[in-house]
Amino acid sequence: MIINTNVPALFAENALQQTATTMQTLQEELSTGYQINSPADNPAGLAIATLMQGELGGLNEATNNANQATNLLTTANGGIQNDVQIVQQIQQLAVQASSTTNSTQDLNDIQAQINQLISQLNSNAKSINYNGLTLMDGAYSGAASVVSNIGGTNAIQAVYLGADSADLSVSSATITIQVATSATVDTATVSLQAVENGVTVAATVSLTFASSASMITAQLVNGTPGDSNAGSFSVEFNPASVAAAGSSGVSGEFTVNVGSPLQFQVGPTQGTENVVNAYLGKVTANTLGLSNINVVNNAQYAITQAQQALSMLTNAQGQIGAQMDQLNYTIQNLQTENTNLQAARATIMDANMAQVTSQFAQEQILEQTGLQALAGANALPQLVLKLLG
Repeated sequence: MIINTNVPALFAENALQQTATTMQTLQEELSTGYQINSPADNPAGLAIATLMQGELGGLNEATNNANQATNLLTTANGGIQNDVQIVQQIQQLAVQASSTTNSTQDLNDIQAQINQLISQLNSNAKSINYNGLTLMDGAYSGAASVVSNIGGTNAIQAVYLGADSADLSVSSATITIQVATSATVDTATVSLQAVENGVTVAATVSLTFASSASMITAQLVNGTPGDSNAGSFSVEFNPASVAAAGSSGVSGEFTVNVGSPLQFQVGPTQGTENVVNAYLGKVTANTLGLSNINVVNNAQYAITQAQQALSMLTNAQGQIGAQMDQLNYTIQNLQTENTNLQAARATIMDANMAQVTSQFAQEQILEQTGLQALAGANALPQLVLKLLG
């Protein structure tokens, strides 16, 4: 028996200290609900959970971006729907003007109303905006420009991308215009051949117009709603110049420059797979082929142009709808990924409260028994006094 070093007391004290440390850790878990409260608890787990938390933040912001993008496209679609109503009214007025029961004054009044509607179309293109972004004025659309005229001096005045052709990417294309009845200059056939992303875009249209018309527009609508290869054009030309060129007609070459798209970050990391691009066409009287209709001279031509303009607008709505569907599916994927990632992080960070409370109760008992053991060990050296008698 020794008294200088109380070995049993040292063992009891060491065990009691370990119990106290464990109880402190368990109390932190009970207080916070986390099983990792400091890097010492689980260094690797904390690092993984921290990265997951950063990704969760990115997923939340990506979901918000996708929702904002959907709202933007909804705003654009609302603007196009308003334009549809305007063009429908123009078509009705053109049908009204086609009747011979109208006097010259009646036709002038109808044309004045059409001019006001066309002015409103152009105004809408500048006024439809979302959070300061003007959507329908061509800022997120390509542009076409005439390179050359062959067979007629300035016969082809201008080429405009249709309202539904915002994402068209044609490097170069050729227009051919022939007058079918050169004597009266009342019928023209316009054909177009272009290559867009390896896909041939071709369209042909025949127009009947008044011989006195100094300028006329041929609309070439290709594709169906939602078709990414839909390529529409409005070609403005002088029929007199075409007629003067003879039976061979005239040709013109034009190029298309792709515009800058709207870019929506819909993922938590860098990469093209996490970005959705959206193009919005320019919706004006020029791009719809309505800039030079005149029911006084040719109401039938105005009817045709209005019908084609409606096709362009419905195509544009179809493309916006397809983009909105893509964003909706993206939002669903982001929400699913967010849920799964939170569940994975919870297995690392969250404490199992049932297990923690059971272990805490066990440690409380160990603490009490440890105190009893320490008290007993401290009492052992007093037995030496009995040996001294």
